[in-house]
Amino acid sequence: KETQNDSFSIMDLNSEKSDAHRMWAAISFAVMLIVIGIPLWWKTTEVHRATLPYEEIHKLDPLSVNIGMTIYIYSEYPTRTNLIMQRLEDILSDLRVYSIQFKPLKIDLDNITYDIVEEAVSLHPKNGDLLLIELSHLAQDIDALISNSRIVYFKKKTSPDLLASVIHEILQDNFLQNKILSIVTPETMGNHSKESHRLRASLSYDIVFTVINSDPEHLKLRWDVKNDIKKYVQPLFDQISQVCEHQIKSQWLYLIDIGENPKKEGSNWLLSYSQLPHIITPLEKKLGSGISKSPSVHMILYMASCRTAPLSFVSEKGDRLNAMISPQWGAVQILNPTLNNCENNTEIVPDSRHIMAVFTSQFQILLRVRDKFDIPNVKVNSVKGPLLRSWELDGLFRMRTIEQITTASLTLQSLSKLLGEISNIVINEDVASAINEAVINVNKATVTLKQGKLTEALQFSKIAFSASEKAFSDPSLLALLYFPDDQKYAVYIPLFLPIMIPVLMSLKKIHCWLFSRKCSSHEKQD
Repeated sequence: KETQNDSFSIMDLNSEKSDAHRMWAAISFAVMLIVIGIPLWWKTTEVHRATLPYEEIHKLDPLSVNIGMTIYIYSEYPTRTNLIMQRLEDILSDLRVYSIQFKPLKIDLDNITYDIVEEAVSLHPKNGDLLLIELSHLAQDIDALISNSRIVYFKKKTSPDLLASVIHEILQDNFLQNKILSIVTPETMGNHSKESHRLRASLSYDIVFTVINSDPEHLKLRWDVKNDIKKYVQPLFDQISQVCEHQIKSQWLYLIDIGENPKKEGSNWLLSYSQLPHIITPLEKKLGSGISKSPSVHMILYMASCRTAPLSFVSEKGDRLNAMISPQWGAVQILNPTLNNCENNTEIVPDSRHIMAVFTSQFQILLRVRDKFDIPNVKVNSVKGPLLRSWELDGLFRMRTIEQITTASLTLQSLSKLLGEISNIVINEDVASAINEAVINVNKATVTLKQGKLTEALQFSKIAFSASEKAFSDPSLLALLYFPDDQKYAVYIPLFLPIMIPVLMSLKKIHCWLFSRKCSSHEKQD
């Protein structure tokens, strides 16, 4: 009996050891799963989202952008200077985009004339500012003369109201306000507004000059396009290089028809303005702009065939023109052969100076640089060549700075809203860095613009615009966009469920084994 009892006790001891091994194995599995497995799964399936300055982005307000500038005024008598300043302050107080500071200017010259002032570079104001100078010698029919620099000359009898009108035209406050509104609320701007015609903001453009000879067999056109571009157009592109870069290309195309049937009226052939889109659409397929991230601006010279010459456009007002602008796209210019060219097959040598002058003017309109002055008795000095006047260049700087600040602000706010609404979009460090850079430079551009530092503000706005576009178009944002949370569970549950069920079922046995006395007491009561 003792031997039998000893054998039973040994078996019980072995059974207890075996149960202990099983329990400790189950405990180790549970600990591994709960302490290591679940946190590891949570970390490895976590969407990386770098910290973003949401509060600073929310504070960006493009509608509150303000341009600071100084207008200096010189008159022979200080009392008249003060009267002009007070009157201009009253009239120009309604400007919505500008904060103007008026200051009297003292000129230590015995005889102040137009030529002396123009040559005295030290008198010329810095970028973005204006100088009003009273002169006793101006043409009889001129009350105010706007020079190519940042100076407006006026007579003693010129009223401050007229000077205020001139300042309004130079600063284009309404245009800049509409520029901001067209970006913030584009639905409020009509498709036929002047704003809809100009090129959209970009840090670089591809300028493509295309010469189309529709009938090379009978029309021999000789033109050195590359040389004339360097001679007549390149100076303008160099002047505005701080605003945007330009890649200039040229090409020749042959045996391409205009694509629309012109209407014959007498001896002339006419194309209406409404036909221009139908001309451009088939042409665009053959222009071959090439692969580029930059938007293309097309400048086309179309050589009309002898059977449709002379060919011209008819504007919406009924005027006959040899050139037309296509909004946000480019321009088309028509070159007609003479009767001698058609009958005798003589070589055609176009007036390259005139052609390039038209192209330059069209490009300036697309940039929205120049506008006509319709103020009686106010003359604007003519400019030689393609270069802009100094105050026109300032206007381009202001427009691009405001456009880039507004666009960058809206891009950042749209991206911030998107990232806040969709939690499974990855935000890596590169995107976060670009967003932070954009926010910092938007604020810098806004501050420097208010201080009247036009060139610095333009550079900050370019950096902000580039960084915001880079962040918004970063491909990493789409990495998990089409893998929402419910699909995550659908993928991971089949992997973890077979492991979790045995572990969960063993938890009760582990609990009973660890607290065996409580379990046994419960069993006895049952």
